[in-house]
Amino acid sequence: MPGYLAIIAGKDEFLVDRDARACYDKARAAAGSEADAEIVSGVIMRVGDAVPIETSFVETVNTRSMFGGKRVLWLRNFNWVSDSVQARSEEVKESLARLLKAVVEAESDVSIVISATPYDGRRKDLSALKSLAQEFVVHSPAAKSPFGGDDAQADMQVGLATKHLQSLGVKFDRAVPEAIVARVGQSTRLVLVECDKLASYAGPGGTIKEADVLLLVPTFGDGDFFEPIEALAARDLPWALASLDRYFFNESSARPLLSALQNRLRLLIQIRCLVDSGDFRVSDAGLPKGQFETASVRHGPTFGSAAKSSANLFSQNAWYVSNKVAPGAARFTLAELVDLQLACADCFDASNRGDDEAAVRAMFLRALAVRR
Repeated sequence: MPGYLAIIAGKDEFLVDRDARACYDKARAAAGSEADAEIVSGVIMRVGDAVPIETSFVETVNTRSMFGGKRVLWLRNFNWVSDSVQARSEEVKESLARLLKAVVEAESDVSIVISATPYDGRRKDLSALKSLAQEFVVHSPAAKSPFGGDDAQADMQVGLATKHLQSLGVKFDRAVPEAIVARVGQSTRLVLVECDKLASYAGPGGTIKEADVLLLVPTFGDGDFFEPIEALAARDLPWALASLDRYFFNESSARPLLSALQNRLRLLIQIRCLVDSGDFRVSDAGLPKGQFETASVRHGPTFGSAAKSSANLFSQNAWYVSNKVAPGAARFTLAELVDLQLACADCFDASNRGDDEAAVRAMFLRALAVRR
């Protein structure tokens, strides 16, 4: 048995590498200054790469130190347990079994750290060593729709983005960190990279606005984060028309946009009703802290099942409603929101005729150019 075994796995390469680095440094410190420390790359690009890496790693594990000192090995970026053609091949699986056997049979003067990314949670190869490892961490994958429920990774990323932006010496609207995470939250490294990019764009002492995030940060992974919806909710006509240009440059159909807009409007209509009844006090900054939770206790049963649905305001994430959705309810009357919801149905009909872009532009112009 190795004296110390740490296994860190997950799809977010930044988080896996960060935690594995901490374990590696911890093992080096415990082994002392005379210990031999080595980092071995576990990346395979082809099936044939597995055997040479296995051979090198096993030899390193079994090689005795000339002066009897301890050894620390980090098998880094180990992608043999991912959902890839290479990782699913029998040759790689056989090589993996031999490599993990060498890990289990290592001498007690050896410390081993394995960081596996990307990681397929259906694979049980590393889980079999859980009882033997002093550290066994599997990071949950990022939610496809951040802030749609209890999303610990999104909350952690918002904290990282906030601290990083502050360290870069820029000012930013309070929704900016969350907007960045909503765009690229499936990768923590990209969250920090986009913070750097936005800080460079704003300049020292400058201010980053949410509109800057929507303009400059591309959606990463599976996203349904549509810039035109945010522009419409902000009642910003120039931004809305420019965002539609960008949307229809890449998309031929308005249906995904209309579906997302209808979901947002369902929530806005419910919020506006509660505002008009005096249960909510809403402003451009959203709802005051704690107001959503208080109203949920009072009105939650009236809104029906707790199952997540845009038809039930209180099934949504409190931060998302209070900070992301609610500001739009301060800018529209209930009549305007209902008119928009009906106009979406007309746009779906127009989509059947192939008039997607013209219909959506007309709807945006009517909604933002006329108040009632």
